[in-house]
Amino acid sequence: MSSVGDEVAWSESDGIVKLAKVVGNDLNIITTINGPSRVNEIILRGDSLYIIDEMEGLHCFGYDGRQQWTYETGAGGRKLLRFDKYLAVLDSIGRVHLVTYHGEDYCQNPVQSNCALISSAQQKLLVASEDGIVKCLVEGNESWTRPKRGDLGESITAMGYSSQGMVIIGREGYAIVAGDEEALEMELWSGDKLVQRHDLNARLTAISSNENGTWCGFDNGDISKLSDNNELTTITNLQFPIKSLTAYDDAVLAACWFYLYSVDSDDIRWQIEHQGMPEFVCTDRENNFVIFAGEDQNDWTNEEPIGLINLNEEVYEIDKSDLAIWYQEKSAIPQLTAEEIYREDDSVANLLTKEERNQMDKAVDVGLDGLMEELGHEIVNDDIGQQKIDSSQLIDVMEDGIQSMALFDEDELLGELGETINEIILPQADAGDDKVISAAKDGKIVVLLDGGTSFDPQNRITRWSWIESSGREISTSKKVKVKLSKGRHSFELRVQSGEGNWTSDVLSVIIE
Repeated sequence: MSSVGDEVAWSESDGIVKLAKVVGNDLNIITTINGPSRVNEIILRGDSLYIIDEMEGLHCFGYDGRQQWTYETGAGGRKLLRFDKYLAVLDSIGRVHLVTYHGEDYCQNPVQSNCALISSAQQKLLVASEDGIVKCLVEGNESWTRPKRGDLGESITAMGYSSQGMVIIGREGYAIVAGDEEALEMELWSGDKLVQRHDLNARLTAISSNENGTWCGFDNGDISKLSDNNELTTITNLQFPIKSLTAYDDAVLAACWFYLYSVDSDDIRWQIEHQGMPEFVCTDRENNFVIFAGEDQNDWTNEEPIGLINLNEEVYEIDKSDLAIWYQEKSAIPQLTAEEIYREDDSVANLLTKEERNQMDKAVDVGLDGLMEELGHEIVNDDIGQQKIDSSQLIDVMEDGIQSMALFDEDELLGELGETINEIILPQADAGDDKVISAAKDGKIVVLLDGGTSFDPQNRITRWSWIESSGREISTSKKVKVKLSKGRHSFELRVQSGEGNWTSDVLSVIIE
């Protein structure tokens, strides 16, 4: 959504990007763009759209749909962040590129490699590597570094800033070890100084803050608020993992499962149900509107709508079963009254010639005797059409038919029956054979993960998903390039058929 909330852009699964004008409570499409491949993120700035796709990288389009420039990363784009002077692009093999709004390198790219997560606030870029190292970059220059903890490794689950300007880092250790280290923790940093550490019962998945407070979401459904003295207080539990948080005014929008909630410091303020699982949530700068979208991951249902909420409207109470009324289809056929059905309507007569109108006005008089006579004709004709067949002749004909059927070969009969059945063959995921690869001089190498050998004789695969060992989805394409360091790496390929069935296969890659 644009900063003033008057335009909205979204991408669809086939790479199509649509730009719409917000008019009242409606979205009027003004431009449609055919993206080069599946689009992962969009940013609106001025009269331009900046998009990243899975195959090429960063593209700039005008509001008229014309492409202005392309910046190829060599590995597509996974995440896109906006700064005053440049855009930050995280590609699919973990490299971070800083690109000007004219499509040129802002500095020597890439500014970071082996990156798993990026975040931004206050014109600062936070980058987290696969091994748990977090760096703060200002215009491409390193400001400070948070070293990794633990000998067995860790992963960064979320990063963000508090309303006090401190960096919040959620971490998950790969094992519980002796000492002061716990498996799940939240750290607060002021520059390169660790201010406080909270032990957690669940994984930190989302962070959002504004001048009114800092909100944290967890994979057990908890919504917590961080106080000015860095105390973490649980406000409510939404029962499902928190997908995203968006702070606005004195509350926060929380997306989880098929619902979007507004939560304040006391409890849930309001909620709404969506046909899909809300994955994309954004507001305008003044927090007048919120727009949200997501899919239900079922290819046999209708397309999921885009929701637009005016945050200035008053909240009202309805039954929970009515939360989905806004997107449910309503009958487009008006119900007619008895007067409308049986009224005399001469509007058709205006379309006829004078001679045709005279014939239409003539009454057709058919008496009861005439109708009975016609019915009698039909009965007589029916009697004439009947034939008398001797019962012995009928039995002979039936016996001849049975003997003819007995002459058919049993295998031929079964074969013909089999040809009439359209058998559904479900696909099977195949991540390929396990690999042992030698690393380059720097101890790293780019590896192609290819699910193209998956068994799919009827082209029924509708969704691909590559999952790394931490459980994070790294791609939704058949093929993906990953940059790996020395060690053992595990990847899971999941494929979904049009019937909604999932199968998976695991691939092990050893880098020596």
